[in-house]
Amino acid sequence: MSEVQSSSHRRATPVQARSAATVETILAASSALLVDQGLPGFNTNAVAKAAGVNVATLYHYYPHKNAILRQLFERDEEARAAFIRLRLEDLKTTTDLAGWVHDIVVTLVRMRESQPAGAALRRACRAVPDLMEVEEGVNAELGGTLAEALRHRMPALTLARAAAAGRAMVEVTSTLLDFARDKPEAAKEMAEVLEDLIGGLFVQLAKTTSAP
Repeated sequence: MSEVQSSSHRRATPVQARSAATVETILAASSALLVDQGLPGFNTNAVAKAAGVNVATLYHYYPHKNAILRQLFERDEEARAAFIRLRLEDLKTTTDLAGWVHDIVVTLVRMRESQPAGAALRRACRAVPDLMEVEEGVNAELGGTLAEALRHRMPALTLARAAAAGRAMVEVTSTLLDFARDKPEAAKEMAEVLEDLIGGLFVQLAKTTSAP
């Protein structure tokens, strides 16, 4: 089997253990560098130095720094999206909505804590035109999935209202979790506020759909 396979955003995708380990080293170093230096100090030379590899090795897998940022972001977001998709199945039938919201928020806070570069990656996506579509795509997909779950729970909810509510929840959640990650001293209060906001929106949506 060939050592690498083509990828749309990377020059090569490793399939052998040694190559996979090199890529993981590059990604770990990239994450730490982004947190430490921010986007202005993030470039392929700095990544290669931090990872302990030569630039040629780095370019073997990533043609430019945006390809690294893209993979880091997509990997972090996929873990969050997979969890949310799983829990949205429970939203359709749960009788303990407050408990459901609490579990979602607590778990997402923990996930943010385990992804130190998450907030920096989202800032990078908003600052680099080539990456803006990545965050937009992730948020749109999650918002649409949430809208479907809302309409399953509240069939009278209009498509437009469900779509707006789903996207709003995704955007507000992402923003407040990033704030909590950057300001650990305010994390507990911010998580509680997020629970109140999401819970309050559910209440308002239910009132809207039950109004005569």
